[in-house]
Amino acid sequence: EEINMTTKYPYPGAGVCLSRRRFVQGIAAGSALVGLSPSVLYAALQQQGPQTLRGNTFNLTIGEQQVNFTGSSARATTVNGSLPAPVLRWREGDTVTLNVTNMLAEDSSIHWHGIILPSAMDGVPGIATGFHGIKPGETFSYRFPILQSGTYWYHSHSGFQEQTGLYGAIVIDPADPDPFSADRDYVVMLSDWSDEDPNDIYHKLKKLSHYYNFNE
Repeated sequence: EEINMTTKYPYPGAGVCLSRRRFVQGIAAGSALVGLSPSVLYAALQQQGPQTLRGNTFNLTIGEQQVNFTGSSARATTVNGSLPAPVLRWREGDTVTLNVTNMLAEDSSIHWHGIILPSAMDGVPGIATGFHGIKPGETFSYRFPILQSGTYWYHSHSGFQEQTGLYGAIVIDPADPDPFSADRDYVVMLSDWSDEDPNDIYHKLKKLSHYYNFNE
């Protein structure tokens, strides 16, 4: 029995608005789960984190939606309506195909961070061979063999889309049996969030690199 969990506040459709205070309170309350039965713990954990996608073919749609992490509404970049993006579960030795559709009004991309793959599949516009990004309304199919195992991540390499939510975890199971056994497997992804437009943040830091050191 396996659970893959990425912390997500809130997950799309949950209707949850968490302040920093409530987030800390949630962590404290979560420690009480240790005393619960396995079935109750499993049910509680299943309410957290994005979907885990498995297999050899994946359909990912990049879009945007309004979120509320702080009490104020802000725009987020999502994959399949999820922030963070879905956890992708692969197996060493397989070949995966990832059909990425861009529903944004601007170019987008996905870079498979730390993955050994052909240059054309790397996903960095202008760096990956022949790849200039995914135009609005278009689909690009990434296809490459899985030559490694471990935990990695994927994210946009276009504009500041990563900073507004386009990132997710990759878990690659080894071809041979894992030498370590565990009852449960957790995926924990950490990031930060600002309601401020990342373009404005960048402009301020270019003018005054220590601007945010003063409670701004």
